[in-house]
Amino acid sequence: MSAPERAAENSTVVERLAATMAELEAAHVFTLMGAGNLRLVHHLAAEHGVAIHHLRHENGAIGAADGYARVSGRVGWCTVTQGPGFTNTLTALLTAHRARTPLVLVTADSSNLSARQAPFAGGVQGLDPSLLLDPLGIPVIRASAETADADLVIAHHLAARESRTVVFVVPAGLDTAPAGPPADVHPADATGDDSTAGPAPADAVEAAAEAIGAARRPVVLAGRGAVTAGPQLRKLAAMSGAYLATTVRAAGLFHGEPADLGLIGGLASAEAASVIEDADCLVAVGTTLNYFHTRRSRLVRGRTVVHVDRDPAAFTAFDAPTVAVPGDARAVAEQLVDALSRRGVSRSPAVAPAVAPFHDVSEPGRMDPRAVSAELDRLLPRPRRVFVDNGHFGSFPIMHMRHDRPGSLIWLPEFGAVGSALGASAGGVHADPEAQSVLFIGDCGLLLTLGDLELTVREALPLIVVCMNDGAAGSELQHMKDWAVPAAQAVFGYADLAAVARGMGAQAAAVREVGQLEGALAGWERAAGPLLLDCHISRDVRAPMYDHV
Repeated sequence: MSAPERAAENSTVVERLAATMAELEAAHVFTLMGAGNLRLVHHLAAEHGVAIHHLRHENGAIGAADGYARVSGRVGWCTVTQGPGFTNTLTALLTAHRARTPLVLVTADSSNLSARQAPFAGGVQGLDPSLLLDPLGIPVIRASAETADADLVIAHHLAARESRTVVFVVPAGLDTAPAGPPADVHPADATGDDSTAGPAPADAVEAAAEAIGAARRPVVLAGRGAVTAGPQLRKLAAMSGAYLATTVRAAGLFHGEPADLGLIGGLASAEAASVIEDADCLVAVGTTLNYFHTRRSRLVRGRTVVHVDRDPAAFTAFDAPTVAVPGDARAVAEQLVDALSRRGVSRSPAVAPAVAPFHDVSEPGRMDPRAVSAELDRLLPRPRRVFVDNGHFGSFPIMHMRHDRPGSLIWLPEFGAVGSALGASAGGVHADPEAQSVLFIGDCGLLLTLGDLELTVREALPLIVVCMNDGAAGSELQHMKDWAVPAAQAVFGYADLAAVARGMGAQAAAVREVGQLEGALAGWERAAGPLLLDCHISRDVRAPMYDHV
């Protein structure tokens, strides 16, 4: 028996789990340590060279792993302690779960300890995570001493192969117990492209081709599930004379195409919305066609809808399609191209209308957020990746910046939580350090997650943080106006967040005029860590999304 084999035989559960995570290619682990996971963090770093990133709040640790996974396409790894350490993760955990992010959270559970055994860990902090996770539908895998590493492999494979967020629970005391026989460990293949997908049912394809061929003004809409089918969908649109559009998760898929309308739904330009409302056929590929995409069904009502998706549940989640085509986006697009070719369908390619310029309402000390976004679109280098937090401001960088490839725009709206994106942007920097990462966040979101900014300073991450500071709770301000509620309680005043950032060790600039942005960026020392731009924006510009939520 070799020395490594003898060491494996004599190891504790936590040593075995650390070794298994390393074998599963957990190159980066995001954490806030506590008594329940500090041994794991130690073994990962000291024995396996895993990069450990210490956040200041558990929600940020899960958010960072989520951002890492969204950018890299690999499983995101994070670990927190028991009890309140676990409950602090729930907002980010539910965001990742609803986004179908492949992620594994390793957490402890001290509910198996009595208060007499462990007055603090068992008595005060005792909580079985399953009590909260089961109603949310988040998978839980609980380790046992004999099979802990095999259990962890199962959790990883579930996350990777099914694009799921999984919680791996280690009961208190198990970490120091002797481990059972070593498991066979091998990384799972990542989710995504399925080149072995079989053809869609011929009758469904023929019905879809018939509908597309008969349409006078079709629109092809691509969602997250269609990002591997870009060339095929372009060809389909060119043959049928269709316009092209995407959801946010596929933004940039058709960048540069004359027929590209950009985004659909509440984030569509007025010109794109007009084209889609006049369409007689919508070909939706790899998207649920939720009520935000369709402006509460307005964009599907009264027209033919061809819906292509690998998951049959997508056809019944919202509005029922005219023609449902179950299958992989790329394979079905190829079948549709063949079917249209057999029918002799060949039309002039569509050309998307130009987007009219906006009227800049900037005034001294308060900038139009559209103008801020458009100027940063001009100034920021490529390749770049734009992260957008939740809040009223978020529509502006999404709508007024160019996103030139899938994954170049990452928005985290799945649970609608303010403060979701600072940790995620830090994780994204680690996943792809070559692209310039830029975060847009509101003043409320920044103040809520300042601890995550400290990580970017400590690790000298080259992140640009654009704080769209309206001195108010922007979303609530819009709702109060809509509901005739006096707005005074939503206005807090403009804090000097550049000074706060500098106090934490970041580089920062107070930006009060659009023309100051270029100088602020030029003065940034990228190698020295993050730059925060405290942009005081006007409250007088309403995001069009709020007419559809």
